[in-house]
Amino acid sequence: MGAVPSGGEGGIQAEFGPYLAGFRRRIQESLHYPPAARRRGLGGTVQLEIELLPTGKVASVVVRSSSSHAILDEAALDSVTRLSPVPFPPGLAPRPLKVRLPIVFELQ
Repeated sequence: MGAVPSGGEGGIQAEFGPYLAGFRRRIQESLHYPPAARRRGLGGTVQLEIELLPTGKVASVVVRSSSSHAILDEAALDSVTRLSPVPFPPGLAPRPLKVRLPIVFELQ
């Protein structure tokens, strides 16, 4: 049983690829499948839109497409908002990034 982010950066330049791969990995590591959702057999995909500042701080995160289960949507939002910032590495343009990221909750 697990919850994992998957998918791409929505047209972000390739130079940000390694940074965003690390960002997705950090979300995956912090993501928890809510026990109540697990007991009820709930699953689904939450599509998040996340704005990242060059400091690595999450400026905003919104649900663009719900999993149809508020408990899963909240778990996805919570995982992203609790991440500690990791600044962009030197050489990347110091501009805010908006990324869309699907978070998949799937009982296995």
